[in-house]
Amino acid sequence: MTINDVRELCELTLGVDAPPLRTADRALAIAARASARRDRLVAASVGLAGVTVAAALVTPALLPASAPAPAVVAAPAPSVSTAVPSVAPVRSATAPASHDRRMYDVLVAALPAGYHGSTRYPFAEPSQSPIRIDSPPPSTPLYIHAYAEVTVSDGRGEGDLFAAIAADGSPLPTGGDLCALPEAGRECRVIDVAGVPVRVGLEDDELGGDVLVARRYLDGGFLMLAAQRSVPEIGLGTPQRQPSLKPALGAPFLTAEQLAAIAANPAMLP
Repeated sequence: MTINDVRELCELTLGVDAPPLRTADRALAIAARASARRDRLVAASVGLAGVTVAAALVTPALLPASAPAPAVVAAPAPSVSTAVPSVAPVRSATAPASHDRRMYDVLVAALPAGYHGSTRYPFAEPSQSPIRIDSPPPSTPLYIHAYAEVTVSDGRGEGDLFAAIAADGSPLPTGGDLCALPEAGRECRVIDVAGVPVRVGLEDDELGGDVLVARRYLDGGFLMLAAQRSVPEIGLGTPQRQPSLKPALGAPFLTAEQLAAIAANPAMLP
């Protein structure tokens, strides 16, 4: 599943109150009309590339409240690596939805000088449920536990910085080339940040531009980040997403090493 798939699924579910069972068409219509408030993050299954349309929106069990989030800390400087080190402690691919606030703070703090960040959505509550994505067998469901998105501006143009903690039940890779795993994108490489291997590559946005994508593998899933020069047009015309009134940023605002350092920052995980 590409970053655009994950982003669109999150967009479609923002601000939708937990409903009774509905048909997929009815559920999508409600999601498209919902206001851009995050009163409830519900489980959703919608048709995208490689994703099966489920029969209804359902609400999984509520997530437990987390311990107080750690302070935002600067990540160590990264270095390029072709191996997969096993130095850093294993972290789990789970988080309360309210961890989005801490993720957002880390993303904004990591922006280079000359850029500032803002959000379009209220932050989540600990009781809000993950987004469930059902794929064709033998794939298992994918759960988006926490999701944060930053509109990045330099005063002239706008871009986007996105992060999500996703669980698919996959074990943590312990060896081999991470770029040999699925959905590696273009120009893939592995960057080691203080013993944390982060896979970084390029994907295409909805207009064919480059999206810099980083994936940090966790026990049971992964942390995914994406940086692009423009504001995504996913959901344009719906209350969740209005067209940006500013052009795209004139240049990428993060390097591969900088995005990898954010992914390896301990504060990105609960």
